[in-house]
Amino acid sequence: MNVTAIMNLKGGTAKTVTAINMAAILYRYHSQRVLLVDADSQCNLTEFMTAEQPEAQRGTDGGLYDLLTGKQAVIRQTGIPCVDILPATDDLMALDVNKAGGNGADVMALTELRRQYDERYDYMLIDCPPAFSAAAVAALIAADRVIIPMKLDAFGIRGMANLMCQIRNMQKVNPALTVAGILPTMCYKSEQMTEAAQMLQNSGLRVFHAVRRSTMVDEMTFLQTPLINSSPRCGACIDYRAFVKEFMNGGEHHGV
Repeated sequence: MNVTAIMNLKGGTAKTVTAINMAAILYRYHSQRVLLVDADSQCNLTEFMTAEQPEAQRGTDGGLYDLLTGKQAVIRQTGIPCVDILPATDDLMALDVNKAGGNGADVMALTELRRQYDERYDYMLIDCPPAFSAAAVAALIAADRVIIPMKLDAFGIRGMANLMCQIRNMQKVNPALTVAGILPTMCYKSEQMTEAAQMLQNSGLRVFHAVRRSTMVDEMTFLQTPLINSSPRCGACIDYRAFVKEFMNGGEHHGV
């Protein structure tokens, strides 16, 4: 199983949107089995992916919080065939507070889950929070690769140094961890964006096929269905398909 953490310490960079559309595209166009892990206490991925399930099946007992605190994980189905989810709850926020007080999470728990389900899924995609939390640490210990969705503005560029420092620190714990690349999101034509993209190219990191800004992404969140269902011809959906193909064809070989 290939394990990829989708991470940026900034919010609003399309981490959750990327996880959703990657999973749907991996199944629809590449026949891959995907396990999504919601590591964010905001629970947006969980709410989106379980919207079509009967209310009785939407429970979050056995979610990531339980896994990190020594309880049994419960993998739940989503509305997409061959795509399942380990859900999140807002308890993850409390877990991070407890961790700071010394009552730590089992940050190896996701690594053990990976071993347990290695033959069941082809990909595990972890939607990380915009913070270096206990759940994020567990994700980076379990992961092979990190995808960094990034909005190409000054704040995003400046925040890269802190993120890369954190990833390098985690490589001391997980030497197999690499940065697959940066995924520019919400892109449009402007001189500033062109300059920002060039700066990233010069950094030595892989820069994936950019995802264009589209109002259809916002509409997708209300419809609670991936772009390949809600707006397959929009620019963002076309770009996500190109990105996933590029990612599968070797993005994992580009390290820090």
